[in-house]
Amino acid sequence: MKLPSVDSLKCAVLRLYEGNLIFPISLLAELVTNGELEEAAVQELEGWLVWRSRRVPVIALESLCKTHYDSSGTDSKYLILHTVSTDAGLPFIAIRVQGGMQIVDLKEDNLRNDYSGNLQRCPYFARQVRISKLLCFIPDLPAIEKMLVDVLQVKS
Repeated sequence: MKLPSVDSLKCAVLRLYEGNLIFPISLLAELVTNGELEEAAVQELEGWLVWRSRRVPVIALESLCKTHYDSSGTDSKYLILHTVSTDAGLPFIAIRVQGGMQIVDLKEDNLRNDYSGNLQRCPYFARQVRISKLLCFIPDLPAIEKMLVDVLQVKS
């Protein structure tokens, strides 16, 4: 039996301080536009966001990748994602993003690898790509989640 081929994948594109973040829409739980952060005791976290009566760890990919960015912007939003790991102690993570969200139907023929810049070497980005002329980063969610489980010492 031959499986049907997938012509496109519905993805969300969100702006980072420099570049854009792209990921499958199926991982999106919610885009929080008016959340307030609680302080975190570990430097890898931007803080904790209380979302639906649950504390969710917030990261800034630019901070993890040691790139310069301005965290004082008033347009910060928090992208709540379902985790891809099976660790029951970390069902969601939040990523700081800027601006709104755009939904795209991603097809293989409109996605190109982009090897410019230093962000390619960040261990928390799986790939740096261009969709038309838009520079996008595909997050390495297993690496991000492993780092969070390690620094937070999450118990399953």
